[in-house]
Amino acid sequence: MNKAGKTLRRSSVRLKALGSGHSDLNMVISQLKDVRSSAKAFMMAQNTAMQDLLKWSLTCENLAFKDVFMQLNELNTLWSEAQKDFTDHLKEFSNQFELILEGEKHVDQARNRLNSCELVETKIRKDLKKAAKKAQSEEVRQLEMRLAQAERSRGLAHLEVVDRIQENECIKMIRVKEGLLKLSESYIELAHKCNVIYDAQRDIAHEIPDVHESDIQEIKYTGSQATRRAVSRVKDLLRQYRRSSHNMVPSAALRGEPPPPYYPNLSDEACSLSHGNNPDAGCCGSSPPNNSRESSQANFDLSNVS
Repeated sequence: MNKAGKTLRRSSVRLKALGSGHSDLNMVISQLKDVRSSAKAFMMAQNTAMQDLLKWSLTCENLAFKDVFMQLNELNTLWSEAQKDFTDHLKEFSNQFELILEGEKHVDQARNRLNSCELVETKIRKDLKKAAKKAQSEEVRQLEMRLAQAERSRGLAHLEVVDRIQENECIKMIRVKEGLLKLSESYIELAHKCNVIYDAQRDIAHEIPDVHESDIQEIKYTGSQATRRAVSRVKDLLRQYRRSSHNMVPSAALRGEPPPPYYPNLSDEACSLSHGNNPDAGCCGSSPPNNSRESSQANFDLSNVS
């Protein structure tokens, strides 16, 4: 049933994306949301199981069980907090792709404006040919003026498309790289906290007295102080944990300001359109690419923007 529901949901996402395009990107966003929902569901299931274990232990006459599960419940609370932080980071990672999708839509809008300008220019050219055959000089003059204006509009729209693509590709690389670095650090943080918490859980479990051939009435539980120390030690270790910082670029670069030179080897056409006739200007405001490294640079084809 779950598999059928998942298939239906994925199909629904693809259908919704048919009109606007970018179905694969929409699928990535949808699936990342599923990952986060599943992580939250797993966390809730663990909490419920622990509450049931604690409730059961309190009905027992075994003091070891009562103390151990009381302390394990404390650890579970810490583990839930760690998982909640992780799901928050998953949301941040998903948001990066939602912002990438917005950037793709802006490129689409620029392309649509270019297409509209080309259609207007084509129509005026046809009207100009018809007017020239009729030898109507005044109409021809007006159409020539309109054609010149349409050509300028089309040229500006073409430049806008090139600029949008350059900016969008730069920002995509920034968002994906920084998003992956932060997500990786989130997994490392979760693994570290998991190791600390469940090492302590193992130590607490060892405090339950061993049962061999001795009389059950003679067994005494003496681990309450040790279990409390274990929980206290975990809290201290978790407070001391610090994540690595991966703030690669100023936040202003993600708000539309000129991006850094992440892909200097753009097509010659894009560079000439962006920087005029200046042969020394590189794409994205960078210096000209080193020929010895050209084969290793990202190469985005902007020659077919129209």
